[in-house]
Amino acid sequence: MEQQSSKHEYVKQHLQKEITEGNYEAGEKLPSENRLCDYFKVSRVTVRHALQNLENDGLIYRKQGIGAFVNDQNMKSNLVRLTDFSEDMRLAGLESSSRLISLKKVDPVKEVNEILEVRPDMKLIRVDRIRLGSGKPVAFDITWLPPGYGQLLFDEDLTTQTIYNVIEEKYEIPILAGSYKITAINADDYIANQLNISQNDAVLEIDRCSRTTGDKKVYFQKRYYNPAHVSYVMELSRNDESETSSKDGLPLKEFSPKFAK
Repeated sequence: MEQQSSKHEYVKQHLQKEITEGNYEAGEKLPSENRLCDYFKVSRVTVRHALQNLENDGLIYRKQGIGAFVNDQNMKSNLVRLTDFSEDMRLAGLESSSRLISLKKVDPVKEVNEILEVRPDMKLIRVDRIRLGSGKPVAFDITWLPPGYGQLLFDEDLTTQTIYNVIEEKYEIPILAGSYKITAINADDYIANQLNISQNDAVLEIDRCSRTTGDKKVYFQKRYYNPAHVSYVMELSRNDESETSSKDGLPLKEFSPKFAK
């Protein structure tokens, strides 16, 4: 089996193949989480993450307390996925790694505390990392976590592991959803130094907040991409038989980063 960091991807790909090859019919129930855990010899959080990705891809739907069911593949689906940096790099054929700049407790940041929905006087854990694709500085991350989650990172090797890895695989806290905001900014001196670019060069800023069960905020992150190495591509689809396509616009099929090699 693949490394611990990609177990959920292994489970997802196996189930996806079973579904797309027609081994399950539309509306058919998948095996229970317990059976999938036993079959793949993985934890329940790994199975839940794989199922969440299949649901995000529109291949399955879930009924609370009943189970997961196969979607009609002819139906319109939203294929936007929530991925972490190592997954993005692997899909791009690049080797992911990180350079840890700092990991420390910091004073409250009004904007961040509000986003994380924690007390305004609560100190946070801040992680600054350069994200590398095959040795090149592709992105620079500043991540804030509530102390309950952040303290889990202090004994971990964040040069080879992602926060997703640690939170999900080791502590079985599933990252189930997230919100993204994409803007363009001019890099200040600190960001420019980390990305080996000039101050005031344009960078792509991705603000993302990841959530776990009960819509609880796990971390808020500002990622700064060097546009020389990454661009975002949007894929739209249109069902000519749909009466709503012209009124509601084209449904988003895929929105994903593309990396230069």
